[in-house]
Amino acid sequence: MGTGRNTLSGDGSSKAMEQTPRRGEGRGSKFFVLDRDIWSRLWQAPTANRLNFVSSFLVLLAGTGADNRLTKWSAKACEERVGMGKPRAKVAIEELISSGLAERTETSRPNFPQYRLAEPRSTTEPIFLPIQLITGLADEIPILRRVRETGDPLILRMLVDLYGLVETDAPFAVPLTKLRLADDSSSACRKVVEMGANTVWALHLSETPSAAGDWSVPHAIKTGSNAWDWSDFWKRLNTLQILGAVWFEPWVFDGEPLDSEPLYPVEDAAGGRNVSQEARKISSLSLYASAALVGERRYLVDQNVDRNFVIMPTHHRPPAVRGVAKLRVEADTPGRRMAYAKRMRAIEAQVLGLESLLQETAAGRYDKPIRLI
Repeated sequence: MGTGRNTLSGDGSSKAMEQTPRRGEGRGSKFFVLDRDIWSRLWQAPTANRLNFVSSFLVLLAGTGADNRLTKWSAKACEERVGMGKPRAKVAIEELISSGLAERTETSRPNFPQYRLAEPRSTTEPIFLPIQLITGLADEIPILRRVRETGDPLILRMLVDLYGLVETDAPFAVPLTKLRLADDSSSACRKVVEMGANTVWALHLSETPSAAGDWSVPHAIKTGSNAWDWSDFWKRLNTLQILGAVWFEPWVFDGEPLDSEPLYPVEDAAGGRNVSQEARKISSLSLYASAALVGERRYLVDQNVDRNFVIMPTHHRPPAVRGVAKLRVEADTPGRRMAYAKRMRAIEAQVLGLESLLQETAAGRYDKPIRLI
């Protein structure tokens, strides 16, 4: 196996190779790029073992440099990273070569292999994957290895497809139209009280996921002319949650429609869903501010103790809380960093708005609407 130093110098000297940083370390990027056309070809090419075939390609791709093509990671990397024995990894790599998805370079040697991966063809944005998907976080078993241990290649397909859906918005999550936790019933949003310029709402977060889109189709089995069995889809999604690869974070949105604006993350009042300290702070401040607005009618809060309290200007439409689907190991791309900055600005704005509202109510003033982002 190579070291991941994949950029060749003009003369191919070993000194130049040593100076090239290891993929995913130092100041280099901590993500690798998967072309969508190649991703499709990986599921169409002939193979004796689809899971090994796709996994080996992802390992080789994770070992590339900035060009996302040259790699010195090989069968040994497959063994070390995802627990694929060398004999099986070698078979998978030979299948990749036979399918035109990889080739040996001119400088490749049996004891020091080097491969050139297929050239990207797609004109759409590629799928950004974190190196840690292959190498693992700290002392954790890499997620790719855990997925391979399930023996189901379509779990791997679902995981990578979800990475390809992530939007670079504040939640940095899968779009609500593709996957979400949401109670769309009329009882999901209750008006608790109107007080001056603000209204307190009590929102319910469902534990039932909803999904749609082309990405889900490979997991459905047609059972009749217009009938489909989606049980395998939900089993695979549940497995990804058990593996810790996918999770749902509660977010408040400024309305019921699926194209509503995300406002800020909150804690799940009913289930205690694992969220950030910032989300817990917002939920705590929202509860205190709601109690201040209801005053002596504390029973209005007690009746909704299992719901999330959200305060909006009285003129504003009813909000909604939904669980957005997030990948636990995120690709550290520039887009992800911009999304994180937007997230933190949204959290800071909400905290300041709630603290200001508490000060206003303590002084007996109720005529100033809470400021949203």
